[in-house]
Amino acid sequence: MSGLDSVYARAGGYIALEGAPLDRLQFETLLRERDAAGLLDGFAGQQESSGAIRGWRRDDGDDLVAITLRALSFLDAIGLLDHPVPEAAVGFLARGQAADGGWGDPSEGLEQRILRTGAVAGFLAKSPFARTSVLRSAEAFLLGHWTIERVQGPSYAPILAYMHLLSTFSSDPSSEAGDEALQWCGRELERGFRMQAFDPVSVARVFCRARARALPGAKLDPPELITAIVTAQDEDGGFTAEPGGSRLDATLEAVEALQRFS
Repeated sequence: MSGLDSVYARAGGYIALEGAPLDRLQFETLLRERDAAGLLDGFAGQQESSGAIRGWRRDDGDDLVAITLRALSFLDAIGLLDHPVPEAAVGFLARGQAADGGWGDPSEGLEQRILRTGAVAGFLAKSPFARTSVLRSAEAFLLGHWTIERVQGPSYAPILAYMHLLSTFSSDPSSEAGDEALQWCGRELERGFRMQAFDPVSVARVFCRARARALPGAKLDPPELITAIVTAQDEDGGFTAEPGGSRLDATLEAVEALQRFS
């Protein structure tokens, strides 16, 4: 769609101004302006012996799990989770799984552990390096804490958490619990979009994490999402993030979604 060229150009201007070198590499790789070798080399240079990836932005903190997940989201966006860099990152993340199948410190509370588990296990499920037993335990943790009320509202973060793993991994495809969760997540995701409670890039993120152009329960199609994303671009070329989110991440995710859906 040539009509997207101006959207990409403006997004590129924002990322060039605000992003770090790895963010700019990600943008250029998404648009196929360069191959992935530079991006992989960049992450290799940030990778510790544990497999964790250090921050590459000025404001990155010391949450190596969150930063490693962001790196995997970059590589997932370009279909590169089968390389030694993500292999080591997956090993680092998998070692953080608790005995109950979830991730996160119990002191953070159950809600935060659900969000972290969906994020970690969702990327592990798309990697060829994660053991099935790890994924089964994560699935059991999420479904063991599933309630309809958790995603009603609608509530974006748990929708993303459940959709990310359950749309990419199921130990039992005929599981009624898994199907119910996906259907409710899809319906609430669409409701949040229609109510304008969820911004278009956040909605598109769920599709991208699921590697899907359609989601159970959600009557949303790519042309509608493309129009909404394009309309949501800010004057400076970036995209507004959800509260607590990163505009750089939102802008790169908008470009990823437009590439996937167009």
